[in-house]
Amino acid sequence: MLSKDYLINEFTSPLDSLSLDEISDMIISENLPLSELIELNFHKERRISFRSAWVLEKIAFKDINYITPVFADMLNRFNKIHNPSLARHYNKILLQVFYLRRKNALPEELKIILKKSNPEIIIEGCFKWILTPRCPVATLVWSIDILLNYVDDFPWLKEELPPIIQRLNVDSTPGLKNYCSKILKKSNIFNHY
Repeated sequence: MLSKDYLINEFTSPLDSLSLDEISDMIISENLPLSELIELNFHKERRISFRSAWVLEKIAFKDINYITPVFADMLNRFNKIHNPSLARHYNKILLQVFYLRRKNALPEELKIILKKSNPEIIIEGCFKWILTPRCPVATLVWSIDILLNYVDDFPWLKEELPPIIQRLNVDSTPGLKNYCSKILKKSNIFNHY
């Protein structure tokens, strides 16, 4: 029987895509409460935290409905994420939610949870990574993408983001420079920059 202790044991060993799929399928088929997986996301040992979040992402991308019981908890903990690898997976899940919402394909229950959530917790969590020196590019980029989903509700983001993106554009890798240039060019919210 699948348990949190079993998962901890699995997450202390290197994982590959196949075993990630196997573990996520086991969690789904055995109906392990995702609240236990969320607790592992915030485990003090980094690789347990990272790998359990990776599995959570796999589960969310199999069917976004699976995360419904823990989605509010995920959003409430967004500014408590303690490492960029965990942030990367939470960011990808949240961006998938935003994508499905734009396509009118987000399940109603998740729409309600997102609407009731405190966006300031999410914004704070994203700024934490954007302002972290040497933050991994994926975590940084997806944090900016999440913030772009809030510019209509928080107009101050229109003033804060362009200088940050411009700074990143100067002091970064070629890939990040390319992303920053595209965001500054394509985003109509930054027309005055």
